[in-house]
Amino acid sequence: SSKQQNRMGNLNVVARKIGSFMEVTSDDGAIKRELSTGDRVSLRRIFVQLDDIVSVSCKNDDNDVVMTLKNGVEYLFDELDEPDEVYRAICRYIAQDEYEDPE
Repeated sequence: SSKQQNRMGNLNVVARKIGSFMEVTSDDGAIKRELSTGDRVSLRRIFVQLDDIVSVSCKNDDNDVVMTLKNGVEYLFDELDEPDEVYRAICRYIAQDEYEDPE
C-alpha cells in the first residue's frame, strides 16, 4: 500500500496520503471549512480524493494555505508555522513524481 505521512506546518497538523486519497488531521482547530454563509467551521479531520482538489494556494499576508475542491468546498489550513511546507507537501501528493521543488 502506498502510505506516506508528512507532518505539515505546525506540529498538530498531519497529512497522510493513502492511495488516491489524502487525510489531514489537526487536534488544535487549524483545519477550517469555509461555508457558503461565510462562516468557518473548525474540523479535526478531512479525507479527500486527490483528484477532487482543483487548487492549492498559499496566502501572501497570512500563514494560511487554502485548498479548493471540484464541488466548490474550500478548506483553510489556518495560522501554520510553515505554510510553504504545507503547500509543497499537498502539491507533491497531487502531482506525485511530476512535482519538483523549486531550489
